Amino acid sequence: MSPRRDALSTFKDRAGHQRTIMNIIARSLAGLGAIALLIALSPGSASAQTTIGKAIVDQLTATVAKLENACAADIRKYCRDVTPGEGRMIYCMQAHEDKISAKCAYELGETAERAQAASDVLRDGVNACRAEITGVCGKIVPGQGRVAACLIANKSTASKDCAEAIQKVEALAAR
Repeated sequence: MSPRRDALSTFKDRAGHQRTIMNIIARSLAGLGAIALLIALSPGSASAQTTIGKAIVDQLTATVAKLENACAADIRKYCRDVTPGEGRMIYCMQAHEDKISAKCAYELGETAERAQAASDVLRDGVNACRAEITGVCGKIVPGQGRVAACLIANKSTASKDCAEAIQKVEALAAR
């Protein structure tokens, strides 16, 4: 098999797994906990939180922009009549995964992997810090990163699992 054919085969294999990967991401992000922490990390007033939240949002935004650029021709060709939002464009691309370009398939895979990794870190953070979220940060009004800022401010008194989860979120933001 030629190197070009090997590369195309790899891209096609990757595209073939997109439906499973995207369904995992959708389920992960649909979990209220992951969404709550993602909202908690969104830019707000606390400087440590803003830095972390902004970094994660910026990373995901850049990844999606790269995907949109790589898939622009495929989107125009196969999904031009699809109204963007609520994952409809991703579902359209999945419906045409056997026809999309190798470049688009590759970026779709990369985006899915990055989104899954971020989702896993955030979900694990919510699960590990549940006691702190309801305890020491329980009276904090959610939104604008206040709960995340509370967790970061109280990291030294957090449980070992929560402190480790916060470090993983901070590491995710530093990538």
